[in-house]
Amino acid sequence: MSDELSDRVAQYLRWQVSDKVALLAQRYPDDTSLTLDWTDLARWDPTLAEDILDAPDSMLDYVEAGIRDTPLPVDVSLGQATPRFENLPESHTTAPGEFSPSDRRGQLLALEGQIAKRTQVQPRLVEAAFECQRCGTLTRIPFEPGQFIEPFECVGCETKGPFRVNPDQSRYEDYQKLLLENPSSAALGGDTSDIIAHLQGDLAGHGAIANCQDVVLVGELQFRGGGPHPEPQVVVNSVQAAGQTYQDTEFTADQRALFERLRERPASFDVDIENPSTADVLMAAAAPKFVSGSHPRDRQVVRGLVLQLVSASTFDGPDGSHYRGDVHVLLPGDPGTGKSVLAKWAAAVAPRSAFASGERVSGPGLTAAAVKDDFSDGGFSIEPGVLVRAHEGIAVVDELDKAGDDAIEKMHSALADQILPLSLGGQSMTLPAECGLLGVCNPLGGHFSGDVSLVEALGINSPLLSRFDLIMQMRSKQDREHVRELAESMIRTWSASLKDATGQALSEPDAEAIDPILSMDQYRAVLLRARQLHPTPANDNVIEALAAWFEEQKMALPERYRDALANADGQYHGPPVPVTARKLGAARRVAQASARANLREEITMADVEVAKEMVSRSLADLDIPIVHNAGLGGGDVQRREPADLTGVS
Repeated sequence: MSDELSDRVAQYLRWQVSDKVALLAQRYPDDTSLTLDWTDLARWDPTLAEDILDAPDSMLDYVEAGIRDTPLPVDVSLGQATPRFENLPESHTTAPGEFSPSDRRGQLLALEGQIAKRTQVQPRLVEAAFECQRCGTLTRIPFEPGQFIEPFECVGCETKGPFRVNPDQSRYEDYQKLLLENPSSAALGGDTSDIIAHLQGDLAGHGAIANCQDVVLVGELQFRGGGPHPEPQVVVNSVQAAGQTYQDTEFTADQRALFERLRERPASFDVDIENPSTADVLMAAAAPKFVSGSHPRDRQVVRGLVLQLVSASTFDGPDGSHYRGDVHVLLPGDPGTGKSVLAKWAAAVAPRSAFASGERVSGPGLTAAAVKDDFSDGGFSIEPGVLVRAHEGIAVVDELDKAGDDAIEKMHSALADQILPLSLGGQSMTLPAECGLLGVCNPLGGHFSGDVSLVEALGINSPLLSRFDLIMQMRSKQDREHVRELAESMIRTWSASLKDATGQALSEPDAEAIDPILSMDQYRAVLLRARQLHPTPANDNVIEALAAWFEEQKMALPERYRDALANADGQYHGPPVPVTARKLGAARRVAQASARANLREEITMADVEVAKEMVSRSLADLDIPIVHNAGLGGGDVQRREPADLTGVS
């Protein structure tokens, strides 16, 4: 039977993938891995492919024998070649926490997930040569990861030792351990599902895991540990970087039709807005209770989140300059204003996100850390924080004000450079953290008071605040009309949801109250499409308008700041967040994000007006004069008056 299986493998290799085998022969022994497509094998020999899924421990031995028996164009023996499988069927593709370990034990699985922790690459004892100290006889014992057992007795003199490991006669290989996390659970915070994975040989230190991002691990599910509750772990057979980039995403015909409708006929969507734009539809679909007939400041908050979700283009210029496209947003607010609800929605709908609570994580939990713990058997392991896990997406941090000074300081440098430097075992490395940060925080004492500025009420240092493109204060509003509007909307939504959950008939107003304008999948597809666009200014008027706005904003400091800055005492006495080129960068990002949110290829004057409105709103909330105030009721340079905001609980 074994010869028959090896022959079937050899036939497949010879007739279907002979070019791969020939290439391996040329690179051998520097390269010992032969990557095979399981789906391609299944078309050639379905029974053999199914047997590999069900019993990889024994079947891989036959595949290795088949590799050795395959005729080669060069005079070389592939005695140590290792087959590595990819592209497993959907029935065997899953994620941590989404399968029954008891049912899957011993099977070959493809596990999709995010790296929550990884150790350094270390040598591992694969086969120990135990030398008897009495007679010198060698006893060889193979080990699995984590195992170490001395011989019971010497095979030569039949005594119980003592023994020592003879390193020259033993066999070692590179080894690395990972903790693979379910990315869906990581995005929403709370408890996460994870599984330990073991990488051996040339898989240890694989390039796909260096940055602690999403991967697909193909491997055999084994039970480790004794007792009645063994721990399921994976011995990895192959590693691949997971997922497509935004630019590589392909869409269905229905999705393309949705994009065209949004771009060309936004008024065809049921939104309570006159002459809506594409961005207006996205805003209404995100938070209808905040947008429909509500306060202008409410709509600005939702617009800010939509602009953050689509972001702007991130790229490096020909001179090496790095242009950040990710939009950072801070929502400071009174309790019950709905800021956390909006933040969790953003984390759920974003194509890629990570969620954390400042109350429950330290500085390393927000950035990254090298830690020494039991996971790494006394060595060091890398734990990526929320900014690394959200790379190429958004990082949502609730209760940012409770993160502590150390965490705030670490986040400041990470937001500036979008990379996180680490030192591990005397070696320096960097982890990518190109993401937008959505921070949610409460004022000191729980509520804002009219006689304390926003910066003083937050207790967050100015350098971190300067990294946010948009800071939008959310305050409970006592306006009778808006309070009544909000209350009716909340009760109506609750009533309609109850009827729907209990099978009662829904009236037309009930259906409108709970039927989404866009489903989560549709919304996510629109975000992906928007991120594929790289709008540029339609003409010089766009560039000149942004420059003129920044000039006026920069020069329009109130007398109290101008007089203070004129004092030559070497101290800064200007606005709590200086109006520097960072604000011009914020306006540029917001303008391009506005074009993306409207699925346009060009940045128009309408996008410039959105940028001026949104950044001016942010500066106004920081008690910095407003030059452009169209979104707040019009006016020239003025001091911000205390403003309120209707929210949800």
